Amino acid sequence: MTIRGPIALGLHWAHDAAVSVCTPDGILFSVAEERLVRTKHYYGFPMTAIRTALTACGLTGADVDLFAFSARKPFFPHHRHYRVVSMAGLESEVFDPEAVGKPGPVVSEGMARPGKPLDRQWEGFASRHWAQYTQELEALGFFHPRMRCYYVEHHRAHAASAFRLSGMDEACVLTLDGKGDNLCATISHGHSDGRMDVVRVSPKEASLGAFYQAVTEALGFVPVDGEFKTMGLAAAGEGFGGVSPFAGTVRVVDGVLQSTTEWTYRNFNEAHPEKAVNNPLSSVTQAEEYEALLETMSPQQMAYCAQSLCEDVMLEFARQGLALTGARRLACAGGVMLNVKANGRILQTLGLMPDDYFVFPDAADSGLAAGAAMEALFQEGALSHAVALATPYLGPEYGEEEMCEALDRPGLQRTNGGANSADVLAGHLADGLVVGTFQGRLEMGPRALGNRSVLADPRDVAVKQRINGLLKGREWFVPFAPIVLEEDAHLYWDGSLSYPYMTFAVAATPYARECVPAVVHLDGTLRPQVVTRASNPWLHEVLLAFRARTGVGVLINTSFNRHGHPIVCAPKDAVMHLENGWVDALAMGPWFVTRQPV
Repeated sequence: MTIRGPIALGLHWAHDAAVSVCTPDGILFSVAEERLVRTKHYYGFPMTAIRTALTACGLTGADVDLFAFSARKPFFPHHRHYRVVSMAGLESEVFDPEAVGKPGPVVSEGMARPGKPLDRQWEGFASRHWAQYTQELEALGFFHPRMRCYYVEHHRAHAASAFRLSGMDEACVLTLDGKGDNLCATISHGHSDGRMDVVRVSPKEASLGAFYQAVTEALGFVPVDGEFKTMGLAAAGEGFGGVSPFAGTVRVVDGVLQSTTEWTYRNFNEAHPEKAVNNPLSSVTQAEEYEALLETMSPQQMAYCAQSLCEDVMLEFARQGLALTGARRLACAGGVMLNVKANGRILQTLGLMPDDYFVFPDAADSGLAAGAAMEALFQEGALSHAVALATPYLGPEYGEEEMCEALDRPGLQRTNGGANSADVLAGHLADGLVVGTFQGRLEMGPRALGNRSVLADPRDVAVKQRINGLLKGREWFVPFAPIVLEEDAHLYWDGSLSYPYMTFAVAATPYARECVPAVVHLDGTLRPQVVTRASNPWLHEVLLAFRARTGVGVLINTSFNRHGHPIVCAPKDAVMHLENGWVDALAMGPWFVTRQPV
């Protein structure tokens, strides 16, 4: 791999911990810790991801010029050559050459202190805290005298992931999430020379994301994981005609979020021991108040009301952001920006084209690693303008030898389709099989985009129940998304075809509802991924072969993971899913793999 430096390694270490390696050309490698250690939404220091990223890029820590963290408070102050970047930009720089590399306390205010236990949130998870990893990082070559450490404020990192990877000359840059470094939303103005001027910030107490998390938890789902279920359930409450209990809870005034409720937080595992997760996760205390509403309204009605408020606030936030900045394009990140229904409404209502509205596909907190790295490159003077995200396939890749080793298991039967592997797979899909894919590099972000997907025939709605029974174990109201050939996309919705990342919902045509009902949601929308030969050659060939057999250039695409598991990463993860009967078959490299009959 030829690398044009300088090299920045970005790191996010809270929930959805991740690592990204970036240069002025963009992202070289990116992976969430959960994919490697198999703990969903992994909360902790991503040491495995650091090792994996260095190996994949052929680097050591000594090759890294910039070490960037998505946090404002320094973790490693003993390395005195560090800079702090707030929402407003470069805030401070500390450089003491005599102190570089010398051991010292690896603590910051509110975190671990020598001789004192970690705070209550970290009980049982102390081994994941960043304070445990100084010696290993130094052994890998980090904290060398040339290295600069950057601490990039949470929402500045979100904004950088959106704007600096958008390819846009100018944009209104929006961030929306639960909370981070005491903020929940920001508006910035991105310029052609790379500057991002902060225009408005919103405090965490007014968080739209916290509101949606509280409703998600009240509905019985796990926050920071189940928000997509709330969005899916909302479509089943479409006919609700009553007064919303959430009316006016969050609003936008002059670009700043305001809330009638001041959101507070608690330990999720203590509040819900029966649903305890393998992470030190927090939850929103107001979920208890919302749960009481279910005595007088159905879950569908509650979800509908929450989604309606979310869409209204997001639309007004975007409208005011464009007005305040004078820009005509949007670049967005933060977990709330993964709400595809709201994104679709913003696009349609404001008369934007998809090319004018970039939602970073890794918009949730795992994308902070890339944002911190790209911001460090800009602050260092190595990046003078936004670059376009070339591909989402930026994670680990495995060779045929590693695949063969994983497939060398009793009870598995494989055939090598060679040049005809796409046609072989298409035939099995047309026959009704549910097939997991394992191709090329792992996607970054929460949505599978073909390389680690489960594919199926979209022509029969019964296949949704079959996938849920085999793999997902999830609720009936959660939609499945389509992958679509670009040349056929006009048949399934009207308007632009530029939807490569499943970040927008569009209205299905009557033809789509008739021909591919399994990928049309209850509210008549689709969440498409449009595929071209350039974006994913293998997936494009599969779609062509399926169309040749069925006349339909569409497939169901859902993420390749059993409910509660992270998306498949390594060959052994895919094989485990097959052996457990969670898919009918695998399309792994050139092989089509099934279980032998017992």
